[in-house]
Amino acid sequence: MTQKTLLWINVERVRADAAAYEPFWRMFRVTEINESELHSVCADAWDTICFNFDFPAVFGLRFIPEAKKRWPSAPILMLTQQTSAELAVWALRSRVFDLLTKPVSTDEVKRVLERVTQAVGARRSQAERRPQVIAAQLPLETRYRPQAPVVSRLDAAVAHVAKHYLRPIPESEVAQLCEMSPSRFCRQFKAAFDVTFVEYLANYRMDQAKRLLSNPAMPVADVAAAVGFNDPSYFTRVFKKQEGVSPSEYRAWSPEVGDF
Repeated sequence: MTQKTLLWINVERVRADAAAYEPFWRMFRVTEINESELHSVCADAWDTICFNFDFPAVFGLRFIPEAKKRWPSAPILMLTQQTSAELAVWALRSRVFDLLTKPVSTDEVKRVLERVTQAVGARRSQAERRPQVIAAQLPLETRYRPQAPVVSRLDAAVAHVAKHYLRPIPESEVAQLCEMSPSRFCRQFKAAFDVTFVEYLANYRMDQAKRLLSNPAMPVADVAAAVGFNDPSYFTRVFKKQEGVSPSEYRAWSPEVGDF
């Protein structure tokens, strides 16, 4: 029996995770391309087509209706790191076979493969469909310029803390820097680092304080000022609450002091 074919299209420089989607590579004869190569694909037909996104934008989504016109009978899969109700509705109206949000579990991959296999088998027993014009309107959130992946944008927040931790840094400031709303920034930061931004900033200041406390010649008041605390007493309270000991006790017990 002829092996089924799969056209795997990586959009906007996204690469496929071969380990996660290895069942696709076992089940199909896969041709992996970038979206810039789509118009040069010469095969007359594909059994299945998969578009691999991170954050779908107008530039990438427009290839799905074009592919559906070109290969109207092929089930189209869509992988995306971030989705929304509007995107799901758009995918349904555009006759996307299945929309999967990354990371995709092994059970989801198996489920999709079973459905695709059934669809391809049924299609081969029927006459080829005629191309149809797809006029589904693109979801609103895709009409803006493509943005970097969330983790890459959060790197800007981390760098901002390293540079400006001596002064107060409101969440709204770093949210704007990361091109997110404050509420979304808080959610994404907590998901990425397992602490809130406020906790991350406090931890960063305490790490810097512990580094400076390893210098026995530097007064605690100077350490406090060096990490953004104008009040040494407040610094001592915050340090003790977070570390369980006062700055002076930490300095006395720290093995790094003798090696300074």
